[in-house]
Amino acid sequence: MISRQRENFSIALEEAVTLPDVLQVWIQEQPNSIGFNFLQDRENLTLTYQELEGQARAIATHLQALNWQKERVLLMYPPGLELIAAIMGCFYAGVIAVPVYPPRRNRNLDRLLAIASDAQPSGILTTVALSSSLRETAKETAIATLPIITTDSISLDLADAWQRPSVNADSIAMLQYTSGSTGTPKGVMLSHGNLLHNLAQIYHRFGHSFSSKSVCWLPPYHDMGLIWGIFEPLYGGFPVTLMAPVVFLQKPIRWLQAISQTRATTSGAPNFAYEMCLHNIRSEECQDLDLSSWEIAFTGAEPIRAQTLEKFATTFAQYGFRREAFYACYGLAEATLFVTGGDKDKPPTIENLTDQKAIVGCGCASAEQTVIIVDPESQKPRLEGEEGEIWVRGASVAQGYWGRLEETAATFRATLASVAGSFLRTGDLGFLRGEELFVTGRIKDVIIIRGQNYYPQDIEASVGQSHEMLNPHWGAAFSVEISGEERLVVVQEVERSAWRSLDTAAMITAIRGAISREHELQVYAICLLKPSSIPKTSSGKVQRHACQAGFINQSLDVIYQWEVEDITPPALTRTLPLQRGGLGSGDLVGSKYKTDNLIEWLRDYANHHINSRLMDERRCIPPHIVLDFGNRGLLGMQVPPSYGGLGLGYTDTIRIIQQLGAIDSTLALFVGLNNVLGIRPILLHGTSSLKEELLPMLATGRELAAFALTEPGAGANPQAIASQAIANGNGWRLRGEKIWSGSAAWAGVINVFVQHQHQGISGFAVRRGSPGLRQGKEALTMGMRGMVQNTVYLEDVPVTSEQLLGGVGTGMSVAQDAMMYGRLAIAAVCVGGMKRCLQLMWRYSERRQIATGRLLEHPVVFHRLAELTEAITAVETLVMRICELLDQGITVPVEAYTACKISAPEFYWQSADLLVQTLGGRGYIESNLAPQILRDARVFRIFEGPTETLCGFLGARVLKQSEELQQFLTQTLGAVEVAQRLADAVERISERFTNNITTQRWVFHQLGELASDAILWGAMAGMIDKSPDIQRAIAWIKNRFEQKLHQALNFAPDNLPLANLQTTANLISEYAQTIGDVEQTLAGEEDQLDELLRKSPVSLKNPVSQNLTVPNFPLPRTELRKNGFNSEIQTWLINWLSQKLHVSISEIDSKKAFADYGIDSVTAVELAQDLQEWLGISQKLEATIAWNFPTIEDLAHYLSDTFRTQPTNEEAGGENLTSSASLEDLSAAEMAELLAQEIAIARQRIRS
Repeated sequence: MISRQRENFSIALEEAVTLPDVLQVWIQEQPNSIGFNFLQDRENLTLTYQELEGQARAIATHLQALNWQKERVLLMYPPGLELIAAIMGCFYAGVIAVPVYPPRRNRNLDRLLAIASDAQPSGILTTVALSSSLRETAKETAIATLPIITTDSISLDLADAWQRPSVNADSIAMLQYTSGSTGTPKGVMLSHGNLLHNLAQIYHRFGHSFSSKSVCWLPPYHDMGLIWGIFEPLYGGFPVTLMAPVVFLQKPIRWLQAISQTRATTSGAPNFAYEMCLHNIRSEECQDLDLSSWEIAFTGAEPIRAQTLEKFATTFAQYGFRREAFYACYGLAEATLFVTGGDKDKPPTIENLTDQKAIVGCGCASAEQTVIIVDPESQKPRLEGEEGEIWVRGASVAQGYWGRLEETAATFRATLASVAGSFLRTGDLGFLRGEELFVTGRIKDVIIIRGQNYYPQDIEASVGQSHEMLNPHWGAAFSVEISGEERLVVVQEVERSAWRSLDTAAMITAIRGAISREHELQVYAICLLKPSSIPKTSSGKVQRHACQAGFINQSLDVIYQWEVEDITPPALTRTLPLQRGGLGSGDLVGSKYKTDNLIEWLRDYANHHINSRLMDERRCIPPHIVLDFGNRGLLGMQVPPSYGGLGLGYTDTIRIIQQLGAIDSTLALFVGLNNVLGIRPILLHGTSSLKEELLPMLATGRELAAFALTEPGAGANPQAIASQAIANGNGWRLRGEKIWSGSAAWAGVINVFVQHQHQGISGFAVRRGSPGLRQGKEALTMGMRGMVQNTVYLEDVPVTSEQLLGGVGTGMSVAQDAMMYGRLAIAAVCVGGMKRCLQLMWRYSERRQIATGRLLEHPVVFHRLAELTEAITAVETLVMRICELLDQGITVPVEAYTACKISAPEFYWQSADLLVQTLGGRGYIESNLAPQILRDARVFRIFEGPTETLCGFLGARVLKQSEELQQFLTQTLGAVEVAQRLADAVERISERFTNNITTQRWVFHQLGELASDAILWGAMAGMIDKSPDIQRAIAWIKNRFEQKLHQALNFAPDNLPLANLQTTANLISEYAQTIGDVEQTLAGEEDQLDELLRKSPVSLKNPVSQNLTVPNFPLPRTELRKNGFNSEIQTWLINWLSQKLHVSISEIDSKKAFADYGIDSVTAVELAQDLQEWLGISQKLEATIAWNFPTIEDLAHYLSDTFRTQPTNEEAGGENLTSSASLEDLSAAEMAELLAQEIAIARQRIRS
């Protein structure tokens, strides 16, 4: 039966001239078969072939009555079955269909009016539901007078009156308006013959049959969504399931679910759709997914990225997807749709153009089509492998552009002297390898700067991957003429999450650095755009031409714009209102709802599944808690949903951490460490590949992350780090020891920070199992016993640049960023812990009876409780205001984080101590919670910076660098009175300074405490709506501030306890006479494996104990250069960069790379020439010297070491010291000295 139907089908197709003829075949063969399914609001709407023909004939009869045959008609429909009936109605009537996007809130009106002006339609077809809004939108426009026909109101009885029109294969079926990515839309005239020929090409190349099934969500208004999505299933007689594009965009999993549920064999989309699946589908959504039926997963319409195909195939292989299903193809509207494609069941061909760039082949043309590559200028054929314009010939090539004779002749009638017939000039660039076509770009989009061609898609790819807050899919690169010279401009949409944490300085730096490093180009201007605002075509392609026009006309929706002339761009410029809310959602209500649910879940979970005392006694967090927290997303709260995280903002994250602090401080620290110290450095500073590899696992708790900074000799002073990164080929070997690393023994990845010789501190993400990474013994801590703290040994651990956190030498800024937000999280934990302490104190003192009544009524107890409530209000207000500012994208100074870390742990310690004291004897009993709370609270006064150290730091900042804090208090918090009061206090105290360093440090500490209270005061004083609680807390903190000020002003240097250090030391040494100096040596428990059971008696040596050697460079001779030569070079380089690149000197960091400041290849050559001239040396500097050294500082080191011992041109008399004549005159000792210097220089090059 099947074969007979198949035979009849083949015969019928040979006779078919139009799609209505094809539909007649299915009316005879399978009239009641469902040809079209449309998924809408959980309902499956269907259309059989019989129903489609009845509706199409009725519509055609109505159109024929209007005498519109061969006239153009605009089709304005939402995605759905009505559009299919309408376009087939046009075909049945001999009317030329012009499908267009219906205008929505003026968004598509300009394009619609341009199409209407070009097509000169006789009327509009639409639905009853859209007609009223369409009339309102069209009011006072050129289409206002066009008659509107609502096809879903036409009676089906008209079908019987239909008359077959006079139509043949050459008759125009429709106008397919081009996307217009580089110009205004043009109507491509597609004949009925074009359509059937192209549909047959697709049918045979895709291997379609009666058993095929397809799924399509693409917009049905242009080639891919209309011709492949609707016409091809109709041509082949197999069912298709359709969805509106928004259904996919909202939840990409719906596309794959539709394929799985319908057992579809064919479906596809442009490259970005596969990317969206990778970034927006969570593993738990795929539980019932079965993609084994998917035979053709085509991709085209935009550059196809090999990396995307590989990641998609790897990710979804476990759900039945086969790599061989990918089908790369190429086509365009002027050739109906399909031009070239691959072979079914064979993966796409990938050509590696360079080590960094791979290009995906788009298959070959069919026997009935011809594809050649032609030089666009000389119009001569190119040889195999040579790039040129793609020319196409065949029956699918359209008749031309509607009403544009000259453009039709130029585009559709191209000829070659050596080849007969005319060709279509596609405007696309590519090359042939055998018969395989590789598409490389588009002629009109090519950027030509200084005579060099650059493809915008290459630059756009670099920009999209340069920073996680940039939307990688929606950006454009183009050139503009500035002062007679073509200059590069980049416009890029930001992720919606970026609105909540808009670090424009970092984003601009990342973009400039990526373009400089990968393309050796300098950017003239960068525009960060509002999400979903970049100009796009009807098919969803970025319109570079419109972006260029928008930049020139200043009509783009710009959040922030940077230009090279900007000397000091502000850290934050906003032209749009920034809303609060979750970092990943942009929806305040939805984010709050998600967080509220998590907090409610935590409270219930703590009641039934957490036993803090058991965790404390067993020194371990139970696995079920880690797994449950991971499944709930608590271990990846700020990771974007595209990586599997919750995508929460700062406010929501801190609310959850505060709740955890009230439940169990150990769990709060565990979660905070994973989110802040573990994930944050990778999320913000990791390479793209590192994030792709690690974040999905870390965000869901499948693996944990740790932070290793502290060393035996580097605690509060991380600059004293001794661990090293030693150059090793293309990477480094890490060597050293880290101590007290939380969760390190459990972690799948550890963020390790080490010294780079002459380059500062660098951070690396080191995976568990890396050779040379060894976990040391656990430190038995007083509190936080449930979480492991252990030593980590780095025994020549190999790492590469892919594991870098930030750049070489930028590790300290990465670590400080994480620690800064860690201090905010610690404050939140403390607030939760303080509230829990007061809950328990109130409960006990309310019930506990003493001689005078309830303990609660004792004035001392009540006073202390009241004071702590004021402290909680003050700290919580500061913490939440900081979070709100961060969610708004506003920078918060380091002083505010420091105040959080100083005040919150101190108040928490007071609360825990008061809890024990209030409970009396009961407070000393382990089962009564208080002892564990006290032990846990103690570490917060030490962890992430001891209180004393931070007080000294804050005091010194307030005294010497108070501008940023003053601005924060006055402008950001609106606490002008507090800022003035603090400034007055600092001035009064500073007058009492002496030159004694001990006195200064004491005063710094006093000022630090004073400033901490001032910041708490300012956070509340600047609030517009002050509740009674806030007002009481303000009065309390103001009084506390005045008391501390009085104490500082009445401080007498002679009263310092350490005024006579020797006296104190002598006094303590005398204690041995009264109490002795006891050190217990009695052996404890045996913890070593019996020697007879050991695998080997040889123990591993600690590499740190070995003598670490660093190449010893000869000391420079000072008679030829002065001692400050290195500093001179750095200063010259910074000044040169400032003048050449129009960058403020204050913005140039010598520890950064030249590429970070946007240096291009031409500027690099100028630098080498100017530098050689300034140094006055005869030896020619390499033109690539700026790229050979990772930082400005490193280049200065090299130049200083190399040329300090060499005479200038004048001193050398213009002769080369290394010439054969001069070498012959050297003694053996001089020759040895020179050779030693050359070896040292070579070593320096290798190491750098």
